[in-house]
Amino acid sequence: MPIPNLKTPGTYLGVNINTQRTGLPANVQKVLFITNDDQPETTAMPISIYDKAQAESIFGSGEVPSEAARMITAAIKTNRVVDVQILGKYPAVT
Repeated sequence: MPIPNLKTPGTYLGVNINTQRTGLPANVQKVLFITNDDQPETTAMPISIYDKAQAESIFGSGEVPSEAARMITAAIKTNRVVDVQILGKYPAVT
């Protein structure tokens, strides 16, 4: 014989154990890298970078990989979904 569901006055908490979790909450990691590479003159704000090729096209200036490209490569190896922004040196006004 089942026990009847009797409730007395107070606070009630119902937990549905039949539903399944849909996943963990997003763990968004944001990183700001400050490099010695020259910042493009069009902006003085950090630039969102998504891969090494984009970092090279914006901050690269020669055969040697830029600091920004090396930093984004290391960040992606550590965490594939990291949100990276890079701020370079603002060119000196002469």
